[in-house]
Amino acid sequence: MLANEMIVAKIRSAFLPLRCVAETWDCGHKLRFRVFDNNNMGIVRMSKVVLNTIRDEGQLDQILQQVRLRIQDKGFALN
Repeated sequence: MLANEMIVAKIRSAFLPLRCVAETWDCGHKLRFRVFDNNNMGIVRMSKVVLNTIRDEGQLDQILQQVRLRIQDKGFALN
């Protein structure tokens, strides 16, 4: 099981070279994150992810892959 800090760090690094802001909220039970382009415009936002559903690394990777595909479909290149 992944700790909150590990989940946030993995999310922030998943969208490089774009900037990603990720934070826990609702007393550490939920997570939200937003990815920004080079002009600081929001590309994609996930606002109500329940942390217990992504504590397993495989589940987290699935969500990250889906979001990465959405970003790439918008024409952005990711590492």
